Amino acid sequence: MKITNENNIPLPIYRAICQNWYGGKNYKHFCSITSLLKGTKQFVLESRHSDEIETEASEQVWQLLGSAMHAVLEKAVAENTLVEERLATEIDGKIVSGGIDHYENGVITDFKFTSVYTWIFGSRIKEWTKQLNAYAYLYKKAGFPVDKLQIICIFRDWSKSKYRNKRWDEKYPKQIEIINLELWEDQITEDFIREKLAEFEAGLDLPDDMVEPCSYEERWEEEPQYALCKNGAIRATKLYPTPEDAENALQALTNKDQYHIEPRLKEPKKCNEYCAVNKFCSYYKARLLEGTPMGDAA
Repeated sequence: MKITNENNIPLPIYRAICQNWYGGKNYKHFCSITSLLKGTKQFVLESRHSDEIETEASEQVWQLLGSAMHAVLEKAVAENTLVEERLATEIDGKIVSGGIDHYENGVITDFKFTSVYTWIFGSRIKEWTKQLNAYAYLYKKAGFPVDKLQIICIFRDWSKSKYRNKRWDEKYPKQIEIINLELWEDQITEDFIREKLAEFEAGLDLPDDMVEPCSYEERWEEEPQYALCKNGAIRATKLYPTPEDAENALQALTNKDQYHIEPRLKEPKKCNEYCAVNKFCSYYKARLLEGTPMGDAA
């Protein structure tokens, strides 16, 4: 991994970001808990192109601030509390490792510097639920009881004036909010981990271009819709979840020659802004560089 500084952030901050980059412990693991949240294609490309990956230092500032938060928390540790304790377990012959932000009295807590609208729309709840249940699995395997999972959100774009004037959006949060997550049964978590490990292992046996693209959820992308539109109209007559549904609706019209179907594709936010291996990804290049609309793998 090479950390560039093309935006010329101050050198003390750049050096801190370089030193803060997690390099793993001495044991050799197959993947981390956070890797389980990635698509198989992203995992495989990161494994194969690790020496070629570049990331811009200015894009890691919030990660650095998160580490600063953890450093402060380590100095405020109470009895029966663990902070940044990294554990590992073996599943199907592979080592899976992970480190939580905070554990106290059976409660696993992860701190997230995130956006207000992530809270309002709940767009990361599924991902965070998988992540914290996987952490809970590691901790229970190590003999720690786990009774509760929670995310503490710290909003980096929070506005005091918007919070005071909530008539514009009743869901606008306080500057710090807690999200309680569903705690899974151990077997559900183990099945999730085993399935992801099997997908990763199968992907590693394939050439880059043959590995299945990440899912909509893994790309942070809403599923596309297909609009039935009257010729010359700006707004759609109706939206459909599949092209087949839209085509059936079109064919049912007596004046179908006056209508057409438009695909309404959403942006894959993770591909565009947060994937360090998109330049190696055949899906990304086909869809975004060549302009070819693509959905999930066939």
